[in-house]
Amino acid sequence: MITVSAHAIANAFITLSEAQRRPLTNMQVQKLVFLAHGYTLGLYDRPLYFDNTHAWQWGPVTPKLYKSLQKFGSGFVTSKVPSQDFVPGEDREAWSVIEAVWQGYGHRSGGQLSALTHKNGSPWEQVWNKERFSIIPTETIGAYYRGLVETV
Repeated sequence: MITVSAHAIANAFITLSEAQRRPLTNMQVQKLVFLAHGYTLGLYDRPLYFDNTHAWQWGPVTPKLYKSLQKFGSGFVTSKVPSQDFVPGEDREAWSVIEAVWQGYGHRSGGQLSALTHKNGSPWEQVWNKERFSIIPTETIGAYYRGLVETV
């Protein structure tokens, strides 16, 4: 079980989107990366990436990843982001979550994914209502997604 950068997770989603010719926007990539992180915490009690996630206006954002995707504006992401690591194929847990998130959420727009992360009680909402733009604690993300996983 290897924890990698949010960039590596983003590149996994970009690869899936390219394979299915279903381009993604910056917002979609951000939210899919966050969802995969949340479900990994909920299912396996371990983080998927080591970068901090913040509560921004449109939902959870990893600032370092945002900076790398910013050049695409609100258009489609047309290339992978620079990353020194990758999601290794032998990490079956990580790949299973990434693939499940892609299947379950990859077809949704950035706005739909943003709305999903704004639900009452969500990690974003918990932090946004206390201190906007601050870090969403990994423990908060894990507890929320553990609750979602347990209800399925």
